[in-house]
Amino acid sequence: MNVNDDHAPHIRQSGRGPAVVCLHSSISSSKQWKGLMTELESDHHVIAPDLYGYGASPVPAKADPFSIDHEIELLCQMLADIPGPFHLIGHSYGAAVAFRLAVRYPTRVRSLVAYEPVLFNLMVGDDSDEATEIGSVRTEVEAMVGKGEFEEAAERFVDYWSGAGVWNKMPVSAKDKIIQRMWKVVFDFEAVLGNMTTLSDYAKFDIPTLYLYGTESPASTRKIAEWLGQTLPKAEVRGLIGVGHMGPMTHSSGVIKLIANFVRKQPKGILVHQLKRSGSQTESD
Repeated sequence: MNVNDDHAPHIRQSGRGPAVVCLHSSISSSKQWKGLMTELESDHHVIAPDLYGYGASPVPAKADPFSIDHEIELLCQMLADIPGPFHLIGHSYGAAVAFRLAVRYPTRVRSLVAYEPVLFNLMVGDDSDEATEIGSVRTEVEAMVGKGEFEEAAERFVDYWSGAGVWNKMPVSAKDKIIQRMWKVVFDFEAVLGNMTTLSDYAKFDIPTLYLYGTESPASTRKIAEWLGQTLPKAEVRGLIGVGHMGPMTHSSGVIKLIANFVRKQPKGILVHQLKRSGSQTESD
């Protein structure tokens, strides 16, 4: 692949067969999908890139504003190397990127699996409790990061998505990794809120979609699930009882099974050889 390595994502990949592209959540990385890779690698080629500022991918130059399309541009050469349509999977921020990618390139996406996409742009101008709730989280996190209070910002962010008190129970090593990435969370909020895709755009989707959400998730993402469940014409919507926003990690075996079953029931596609990349940009383990 002929790319400028400064603008190429780090990639984790495994298996051979129809391509499956997996996009991770904020403050995570491609490692999030190692379990799904193990499940699918016998009959699919699973490709998981690190999004901007996460894992081993480059740090984005500050754009004004930073947009979700910048994430897609980072992935463009990688996607161009995949012959034919691919299955697309995303969680949280990664699912928001996946939805935008599917809107921009609908013929490239064979099927879509989304676990609670943070499509908060759909709430802009809405005066509901759900919109106020996530608006407060964004405002508080941005203010804390702006003052250099990265640990406080991380605690607010983690406890919103995972439940009150979760931050205090985390090991120091895990906290440190999150603290180091809180600046990118501010970029992520900016990106999702600047997303120009509307519900009317999603109503035109001609893509088989599995939409997953947790019944114990924050009200904001459950409200988005309600709206999209009524809008997407080819969506199978599944609410996972007793599961929260971080379900792909906290309940990984069940979520992996749902995703793998959905992908495998789709029509078979083109066999894809491993992407050829230079240096440290590709990781197979």
